[in-house]
Amino acid sequence: MLIIAKKVMSQNADQFLNTFNAVERYLENKFNQGNFAPFRFLLRRAAAKDPVIRRNQDLLYMCGDLRNVLVHNDRFGGRTIAEPLDEVVEEFEKVRELIENPGRVDQFEKKVFCCFLNDTLDKALQLMIRHKITQIPVIDGNAIIEVLNGNHIAFWLANQMSVSPSQIKISQVLNKAEYKRNFEIIPRSMLVYDAAELYRNSFQAEPKNRYFDALIITQNGKPHENLTGIIVLKDIAKYMAE
Repeated sequence: MLIIAKKVMSQNADQFLNTFNAVERYLENKFNQGNFAPFRFLLRRAAAKDPVIRRNQDLLYMCGDLRNVLVHNDRFGGRTIAEPLDEVVEEFEKVRELIENPGRVDQFEKKVFCCFLNDTLDKALQLMIRHKITQIPVIDGNAIIEVLNGNHIAFWLANQMSVSPSQIKISQVLNKAEYKRNFEIIPRSMLVYDAAELYRNSFQAEPKNRYFDALIITQNGKPHENLTGIIVLKDIAKYMAE
C-alpha cells in the first residue's frame, strides 16, 4: 500500500511539473517574445492583457511557489519532500487547457432576428413571442443602430392612453426610450472572458447600474456587417461569476 502511495505522489509531482513547464513556455512565447523571465514577472505581464490568466492568477502564483519547493528543495531518499494534492494537479491542468485554448464568442453564433427602424411594433412583439427572445437588434439602412427590448416597450406603453402596436413604428418607441444604445458590437474572434468583462464593466458605465442589453456579434465587430450572433446576460452570466 505504501509503495502505491509513493508512486501516486511521484506521478503527481511529475504531472504538476510538466503542466508548469507548458504554462511557463506559453507565457514566454506569447508575452515575452520567447525569452526567459521569472515566472512572477511573466504572470504580471500576462495578467494585464489576458482575461483568463487574470482570473486565475492566484492559483498560478501558488503553483509557481509550489514549483520552487519541488525543484529547489533537497530531496529525501530520492523523492521530493512535498507532493501536490490530486485536486491541485487537476485544477492546474484545467487552467493550462483554458489558457492555451480559450473559448471565443463564435460559440454563441445563431440566427439573429432583427427589425428595421420603420417596422411596426407588432412585428417585434410577434418575433419576441414566437422565438421566446427579449432583445431584437434594430437596423437602419445597412447598420445596427439599437437593440429593442421589453423595457423599451413597457416604458413607452406606460406613457400612452391607448395604443395599437400595428400602427406604431419601432422608431416611435425608441425615440421615447429611457436609455439608448445600451449594447456593444463585438468581433466573432473575441474571447468569451473578454466579452464577460465587457458585460461586467457595463454595469458601471452609463446607464449606471444596468448591464448591456446585448452584445452583438459580427465578423469584425462593425455595425454594417451581417449579424452572426447575439449574447444576452443569461448567456454570459456563468463566465462573469468565475
